[in-house]
Amino acid sequence: MTLEGKVAFITGAASGIGLATAKAFADAGARVVGADMSDEALSREFSAIPGSLAIALDVTSSAAVNDAFGKLDAEFGRLDVVINAAGINAPSKAANDKLVDTNVQAFRAARDGEEFFPDFLGDITDDDFRRVLEVNLFGPFYVMRAAAPLLKRTGGGAIVNVSSSAALLGVPMPLYYPASKAGVLGMTRAAAAELAPFNITVNAIAPGAVDTPLFRQQPEEITGMLIGMQPIKRPATPEEIAATMVFLSSAAGAYYTGQTLSPSGGLHM
Repeated sequence: MTLEGKVAFITGAASGIGLATAKAFADAGARVVGADMSDEALSREFSAIPGSLAIALDVTSSAAVNDAFGKLDAEFGRLDVVINAAGINAPSKAANDKLVDTNVQAFRAARDGEEFFPDFLGDITDDDFRRVLEVNLFGPFYVMRAAAPLLKRTGGGAIVNVSSSAALLGVPMPLYYPASKAGVLGMTRAAAAELAPFNITVNAIAPGAVDTPLFRQQPEEITGMLIGMQPIKRPATPEEIAATMVFLSSAAGAYYTGQTLSPSGGLHM
């Protein structure tokens, strides 16, 4: 599959799925615009990607998103692909640490045959809920809204949004995460229907466990539990997820729109 001559805009491009996708796109011939809040990591990683452009970006700012697409347009004059890979699983380090501790307690209780009832619902503050939706849901919306006029001007293109298997399953977890990722699926379907007449496809992926730096920071008990839920007993590599992105953005995936692909090792079937 080739993306020769294409220009791709990728958020969350400094690490994990976003970085793997940027490298895969460059290998397929695309010119890549990478956006991420981590300016230092982004500049370091993108220095090795020929013909790329790195833009420090907070996707929760619609003005900053609009400005980023202005820079892209000035540099390349076209846009063919948008990948919304930026996202967070918790609103802060403290919230993430508490989530990890709760998950460890739940795992040990299940292992020991004991009951354990987490109170995720009562524990979430307004600010925590709002923060995760700002990044995971508002961010992709701002990006799609800013990208659509450029994609139309090009004559078509592809948008791929990163959701999560958490949007497809019902398991106890802080509600802000599945709420934000399920919202991405709704936006994907609606945008796909609206943009199809302009030769623009809009799809989503809903991965399961992926071997990213964030995944490896979790205790082995938790990663083992997540992998254990999948029929394929290993996490995906970021490169495997990136290959799905390349497919959906290439001519080979041109007849897919409004779809959710779940590279999750069979966690969701």
